[in-house]
Amino acid sequence: MVNLAGSKGGGGGSTPTESPDSLHSIAYARILDLISEGPIRGLVNGLQSIFFDGTPLQNSDGSMNFQNVAVDTRPGTPDQSYLSGFPAVENEVAVGVALTSDAPWVHQVENTQLTAVRVRFGLPALQKSNQSTGDVTGYRVEYAIDLAAVGGSFAQVLSGAFDGKTTSLYERSVRIELPTSSTGWVVRVRRLTANANSSLIADTINIEAITEIIDRKLRYPMSALVGLQFDARSFSSIPTISYDVYGIEVSVPSNYDPIARTYSGVWDGTFKQAWTDSPPWIYYAFATNPIFGLGKLIDASMVDKWSLYEIAQYCDVMVSDGKGGMEPRFAINAVIQTQADAYKLMQDIATAFRGISYWGAGQLVPGCDMPTDPVYVYTNANVQAGFKYVGSERKTRYTFAQVAWNDPSNQCKPAVEPVQDDPGLARYGVNKVSLTAFGVTSQGLAHRIGLWTLLTSRYETNTVNFTVGLDGTLTGPGDVIAVADPAKAGRRIGGRVRSATDALNITLDKAPIVAAGDKLTVIMPSGVAQSRSVQSVQGDAVRVTAAFDSVPVPGAVWMVETTDLVGQLFRVVSVQEASDDDQITYSISAVQHEPGKYAAVDNGAAIQIRPVTVTPPSAQAPPANVRLSTYSVIDQGISKTVMVIAWDAAANAVNYLPEWRKDNGEWVTANQTGGLQVEIVGIYQGTYLARVRAQNAMGVTSIPAYGTNTDLTGKTSPPPSLTSLTTTTQVFAIQLDWTFPADGSAGDTQRTEIWYSQTPDRSTAVKLADYAYPQARANLMGLAAGRSFFFWGRLIDTSGNIGPWYPTGVGVNGQSSSDADEILSYLANQITKEQLAQDVLAPIEAIPGIEQSVEENAAAITNEQQARTDGDTALSNRLDQVVAQVVIPPMAGSTGDYAGSTQVYAGVWSEQSARAEADLALAKNIDTVTAQISSTSTKLLATVQTETQARIDADSAQAQQITTVQVQANANAAAVQTVAASYADINGRVSASYQIKTQITANGRTYIAGIGVGVDNSSGVVESTVLVSASRFAVLDPNGTAVSSPFVIQGGQTFISQAFIGTGWIQNAMIGDVIQSTSVGANGQPRWKLDKNGTLTMNGANSGSGYLTISDSTVLVYDNNGTLRVRLGLW
Repeated sequence: MVNLAGSKGGGGGSTPTESPDSLHSIAYARILDLISEGPIRGLVNGLQSIFFDGTPLQNSDGSMNFQNVAVDTRPGTPDQSYLSGFPAVENEVAVGVALTSDAPWVHQVENTQLTAVRVRFGLPALQKSNQSTGDVTGYRVEYAIDLAAVGGSFAQVLSGAFDGKTTSLYERSVRIELPTSSTGWVVRVRRLTANANSSLIADTINIEAITEIIDRKLRYPMSALVGLQFDARSFSSIPTISYDVYGIEVSVPSNYDPIARTYSGVWDGTFKQAWTDSPPWIYYAFATNPIFGLGKLIDASMVDKWSLYEIAQYCDVMVSDGKGGMEPRFAINAVIQTQADAYKLMQDIATAFRGISYWGAGQLVPGCDMPTDPVYVYTNANVQAGFKYVGSERKTRYTFAQVAWNDPSNQCKPAVEPVQDDPGLARYGVNKVSLTAFGVTSQGLAHRIGLWTLLTSRYETNTVNFTVGLDGTLTGPGDVIAVADPAKAGRRIGGRVRSATDALNITLDKAPIVAAGDKLTVIMPSGVAQSRSVQSVQGDAVRVTAAFDSVPVPGAVWMVETTDLVGQLFRVVSVQEASDDDQITYSISAVQHEPGKYAAVDNGAAIQIRPVTVTPPSAQAPPANVRLSTYSVIDQGISKTVMVIAWDAAANAVNYLPEWRKDNGEWVTANQTGGLQVEIVGIYQGTYLARVRAQNAMGVTSIPAYGTNTDLTGKTSPPPSLTSLTTTTQVFAIQLDWTFPADGSAGDTQRTEIWYSQTPDRSTAVKLADYAYPQARANLMGLAAGRSFFFWGRLIDTSGNIGPWYPTGVGVNGQSSSDADEILSYLANQITKEQLAQDVLAPIEAIPGIEQSVEENAAAITNEQQARTDGDTALSNRLDQVVAQVVIPPMAGSTGDYAGSTQVYAGVWSEQSARAEADLALAKNIDTVTAQISSTSTKLLATVQTETQARIDADSAQAQQITTVQVQANANAAAVQTVAASYADINGRVSASYQIKTQITANGRTYIAGIGVGVDNSSGVVESTVLVSASRFAVLDPNGTAVSSPFVIQGGQTFISQAFIGTGWIQNAMIGDVIQSTSVGANGQPRWKLDKNGTLTMNGANSGSGYLTISDSTVLVYDNNGTLRVRLGLW
């Protein structure tokens, strides 16, 4: 017996202590932001308009989100004072480098205007731990700073030390005065205390930043400033700071209230300075300001301020914001902070009021798409060669717009406003356009911009081009003009004045259809168009209700508009002087103008189509001479046939709707066009018919004009043949490879046809498969070993043309492998992958024993049950066992036993369990019989166990039964096991197997013999398998006079006593006696026989014939009597 004893410890140790932090620092950030050219109106809402990382400094209730923040502002006036708290100009440069004793930190300062620099140190922690006591105390690190002029020697200007303890970031700034220098300075920081490089000492010193300082109290005149100072502990890094401000004050009309957006009285042309977000006055500021605009290049007299005044009044009209409130029609809120092309910038600003900007007649002229009367009238009387119209493309008639704008409710971050035109969608489908609304911070304005774009693209679809004389100087880009074109109107509505007796009575060259109440427009001597209502008409003389401003001159252009017919309106895009030396002409280009769109955009009003023609809707004639033709093109190496549908023009038609069909099939709509033909690419051979409808400006469509049925061949030349077709032998398969012509002539191939036959005659071949181009490999799988086929291939192109065969004669032969070694290796690899093979080859697992502590002789019978049920699970367990155990005390003096050892054990038990859940059912039963005798030197064990299990889950069912018979004598063991298993699931996988395995363990090695039978479809193909695992496999016949073995496999060899083989492939045969024919000759001997010595004997089949022998040296021929007749060779 061993006695164990314990006792208390000796005297106790001290408790480690930690010194409090003695180094503390508070860092403050000072930021001076230049936010705008000045002067500005200022912050929109005081401290609530300053944001740190998107969070306002002050809430609407007056509470602060950040403490210890000082703010000072300057609006940018010429005489503003400097900001207190900013006595110097500072520029901090981040460094973030660790300072070590091995290498000093060196920085060159190049700005010779600097007064000083400031180095900021950072200590993540500074402390020392005593290894023996665990105490944590402070630590000391010394440093020095040297300064040198560039090219000079260093001199120490400062020394210091960090002495104390800190567990959080401690920062210290050191200012170094700079002497006068024309070349700059070099600052060097040295660590005098060596780095400890110990886990017990935290002594890292970082150079966080260096700040360049100019000691000046600057006012920054004409610059709007915000100065901030705040506790850096509130932020992990310098925050992103943003401001909500009323921007720069600009010149606005003296009679204008920019806040109320109202005008009082008549403007005298003078200006005042005020803040505004009205786009025309921002435009004027950039055009005239000499600092940030074009003021150094042009002066105020070169900007049309009167046009801007008219545009500004239109911009300031209040319209619905779409949310129940009102807002100005146009506004601009933008930050322009980078240099840009002047023309582009002015154009961008002009887009803020839906306008244009151009240089003309020595002035910068703005234009705006807003309601206006025509400035001039053009008729056939004052143009050359009439009017030419072009319709817009279908793809430019947008129906869905995505407008990018800045959302002030989300700190002016970009947002997208979707706008759609439902009537346009129904007519044209989805044509999307993406827009960027310059300076827009209103969702309502963004929506109006998108709607204006969609309506403009749908209603203003026509462009007119014409040539005039000096009348072209009376209009410019952006002006609205009226066009009185009798070809489009359907009757004459314009001409020239013959004479005028006064401002009320005008005689026309030829009066049109006109009546009292109609509107007469005449060009005045000043070049301005004026309109008056007609009072009466007598012949060609017309009297108006109110006098014109002046008497029209003879030859002046006139236009009449009635209730059923008005002139076309266009907005001028360009006016160009023609290069004709003989006469002065101008070419005018204009786009259709629809005045009804403005009320539709602002108020949602319906657009009423203006009656610009009286051409009878039923009078649209169809086109004539509809015809078909073809031509071929090569597209990326592919030959394609193009069908052309052409027709002759129809009077008054502006669009044509062509359709076609093939072989009396369905009609296919081609693209609508304003031309006289369309092309359809990639047609195939067939009979084609086309029809075309004409459509006039009113949208009226004619009846279709048909062509004639036309046979179009498309591409008829066949594709080339393959350049090669080869086969590769594989196990139970043949691989096919083919190649195409290298010159690209097979580029329009659609597919490759592969045919095969068991004979070399192609007439017996059948199609194997079609392979899409450019696939060039195929595998014929699932063949028997040694199977032979012949193959041919040909190409089919996209037009259905068939190419020649390759090869033209005997097909390319291919065979599946007949190599026994290759086949056996393949089969062995495949078999060992199967679950059945893995189960057959796996060792039998030992039956786990039951450990039970028995303190005395006893016999016990126990019956234990457990049951549990909840909402989703029912569980039941049952264990029945009978055990007997005898403990035999060791004999006196025995050295092979030990006290309390268990010597004899026997047991029989049965365990049942069942479990049921929502989607699981499991039942299991284990029956075991065991006996054991053991001592310190011997262990004998015998066990029989049967385990049965059935399981069903959500998608599968399986059942299994395992019976194991096992014995053990010390390290030697033997076992027999049978396993029956089946499986099925809802995905279609099923399997069933039965295995018998025997196993012994002797001398430390395990030997297995077994047989398995199974059927499985897990590979996608149903496979039934019988596998044998053994060193020797034999078939025994015990029913003869003696036991015989006709078939044995051992050592990798197969032994067969006799065999009948129908068809055989033998790579290497070794003959131990003779090989002979089954046929018998006339002499009763085999027709031929070859013995192991190499002698071949051949016997005649008919009576009277002899026989022949061939040996290694002679050829002998005998007659039927056995007489030698011929002898050849050596003897």
